[in-house]
Amino acid sequence: MQNAINHIRSELSAYYTENELQSVVRLLISKITGFSFTEILVNKNTIFSAYQWDLLNFYLEKLKTGMPVQYVLGETEFCGLIFRVDPSVLIPRPETEELVEWIVKESAENSVILDIGTGSGCIAIALKYFMPQADVHACDVSLESLQTARKNAELNENQVDFFYMDVLEEHNTDNRYDVIVSNPPYIPYAERTEISDHVKNFEPEAALFVPDDDPLIFYRKIAEFAKRHLHAGGKLFFEVHRDFGHACLLMLREMNFQQLEIKKDIAGNNRMIKGIIP
Repeated sequence: MQNAINHIRSELSAYYTENELQSVVRLLISKITGFSFTEILVNKNTIFSAYQWDLLNFYLEKLKTGMPVQYVLGETEFCGLIFRVDPSVLIPRPETEELVEWIVKESAENSVILDIGTGSGCIAIALKYFMPQADVHACDVSLESLQTARKNAELNENQVDFFYMDVLEEHNTDNRYDVIVSNPPYIPYAERTEISDHVKNFEPEAALFVPDDDPLIFYRKIAEFAKRHLHAGGKLFFEVHRDFGHACLLMLREMNFQQLEIKKDIAGNNRMIKGIIP
């Protein structure tokens, strides 16, 4: 296995920083061998089969194109759970784990929850995992994303009601919720040149970018939906662009959301917002 590790480093050293390369090495070896990261350390004398070498080289060729390792392997970890990911869905980020943690802490165990723009289903499925008594629903405008999310719910033996909805359109429904959460698109197109190639060239553009002249479009539409469909005292949670947190907070204040709160992520960026319907 040490030969395989050396081979990975030789092939990918020009594509990753040292810290990134260490992570990629662990992920590749773990996927191919089934070893945990700890087991990799104590099994370095393991000999790869011809099939394992072929699989490793297949992964390496894909990684050299710039494809994120999560898409190459077809899976990633989020909140301690394994999620299938493909280019139809965003790769779950660690910051979003912090949002899930906040919702769990702030919500009743039997809450009725809606996740808008669910993508891979990571938020909804993680919430159901940590709040098994909750009634969790999740929607997306992408039928491909919904298919992936349903597979992830099945993979994690998790009951979530997934359905199609375009939040930018009008909706006729009497459904009411205790919690609505969303991590919507929030990167202005003007920032596209600042985004790394492995993100903008592979992850779904519709889930990343918003018009430069209306970066809060999804937040406004979701907040309007929340005003109609949250119970009194219901909570709205957002993940936000680090530069638009206060603008989003002001918008919610003007829409009469109460007890507004903004939280920083582990990197110190304004990243999460909570508001309550009076």
